[in-house]
Amino acid sequence: MPQIDAFKGTYYNPEIITDMAAVTAPPYDVITGTKKADLLAQSPYNVIRLILGKAAQEAGTARPKSEFEDASATFNKWLTENILIDDSKPTLYDLEEEFEAVGKCYCRRGFIGLLKLDRKKNTVRPHEHTLQAPKEDRLELTRHCRANLSQIFTLYADQHNVIEKALNQARKSETMLTFTEDGITRRLWRITDPEAINIVKVHLENREIFIADGHHRYETALLYQQEKNAAASKLNDNDPWNYVMSYFSSMSSPGLAILPTHRMLANFPTPDAGVLREKLAEFFSMEECPTTKLESSDLLAKLEENKDLPSFIFISENFEAPLLLTLKQEAAAAILNKMPDSLAALDVSILQQLVFNQILKISTEDMEQQRYTRYTQDAATAIDAVKSGAAQIAVLLKSTRIDQVSEVASNGEKMPQKSTFFYPKLATGLLFNRLD
Repeated sequence: MPQIDAFKGTYYNPEIITDMAAVTAPPYDVITGTKKADLLAQSPYNVIRLILGKAAQEAGTARPKSEFEDASATFNKWLTENILIDDSKPTLYDLEEEFEAVGKCYCRRGFIGLLKLDRKKNTVRPHEHTLQAPKEDRLELTRHCRANLSQIFTLYADQHNVIEKALNQARKSETMLTFTEDGITRRLWRITDPEAINIVKVHLENREIFIADGHHRYETALLYQQEKNAAASKLNDNDPWNYVMSYFSSMSSPGLAILPTHRMLANFPTPDAGVLREKLAEFFSMEECPTTKLESSDLLAKLEENKDLPSFIFISENFEAPLLLTLKQEAAAAILNKMPDSLAALDVSILQQLVFNQILKISTEDMEQQRYTRYTQDAATAIDAVKSGAAQIAVLLKSTRIDQVSEVASNGEKMPQKSTFFYPKLATGLLFNRLD
C-alpha cells in the first residue's frame, strides 16, 4: 500500500522573490548548455544553481565535484539568508497548470506531497529503463544538498476524481503562488485541512502509483535511502530520507497530455537506399508521402490517419520522400512474439526492435550510451535535422496512450527510453524537500 504524507515544504520567500518565472526551471535532464546559460542570466536565485543541468553528461564526462559543492553552498546560503524558507505545518500542495498543446487547451491538476519509499511492497510502478550515469550524478547532488530539489511525476487511478474534488474544496481563496512562463500558467494552493489530507491518504492507500516522469530521480531516492539507513546507528521509519517529494495526478484527469518523442540518428552510417528499403519492406508496408508535403503538420496528419495501426514516419537522407511504415504483423511475429504483449503493442518498441536493432544493427549498448540516437518533441526539428545533414535518419512517432503506460507498468515491464513525454514538464523550484 503506498503511503502519502503532507510535509513542511521549503520554498522561495515571496517577500524577496516576487517573480517565480525568473527562478524556476525545467527538470535538470532537459537543460542543455545554452538553456543553462539563459537560466543563469534570468536571476541570481534561479534554481539552475542547485540542479546544475546535464552539461557534464552531454560532454560524456562525470561532473566535477566542485559543482556539487557549489550547489550545496548555494542552497545553504539561500536558507541562511531567508531566500528559501520552510512552511510552518504539514501541507499538501495543490497544483493547477493551464497550457495549450497540439491545438488544445488543457488544465492539469495534481498535488505535491511525500511518497514513502518501500521497494518491498512494490506499489510504485516504473515503466522506463534508467541509466547509471544520471543516477550517480543525482545521488552525489542529493548527498551534498541533503534535499529533494525536484519532484518525481506520478499517476494514480481515480475514475471519479475524488482527490481532485477534495483538494479543490479545501482550497483557501488565495494561491500560495501564481505565475506564467512559456505560455503555462501555474497556481499553487496550500492544503492544510486534516480532513482533505486524510481523504487523499486513504484513497491512495490501496492503489498503485505509476511513475510518469523522473525515473532516475525515483531510483536515486531509493539509493540514498539505502545508503542512509545502512549508515544509521538506529533505524527510524519516519526518517526524512525514507520519503521522496512527488507530484501526483489522476490518470482520469482531462488535463493530462502526452506528446510523442521523435527519434533522430546522427553520425550514423546510413545503409544503401535500395538495401534499406528492401529490409524495411520485410516487416512494413510502405507508402511514400508526397514530396510537396514535407511540413511537419502534414506528416503528423498522415500518421494520425493511421493511428489505430502500429506505424511511424521514416525519413532518411538517401530517400527521395518520407515513408509511412505500417507493421506487417505476421512478418514480424517471430521477433515481436518474444516480447511481452504490452510492449509488443507499442510503436516505440516496434521501432527499436525491428528497425534500430534488427535492420540498422544499433545495439542495446548503443541505445543506452546514445551513440547515435537524439530525441525531440518537435517534429519540425527532426525533419530539419535530416535536411541540414545534422542527422541521417529521423522517425516521427504517435503518442503513447495512458492505458498503454499503465499496462506496461502493471505488468512489471519497462518501455524503451523516451517512450512518453508528459507535457508540460514539472517546473523545478516550486518546492524543495529537506532530508536532514
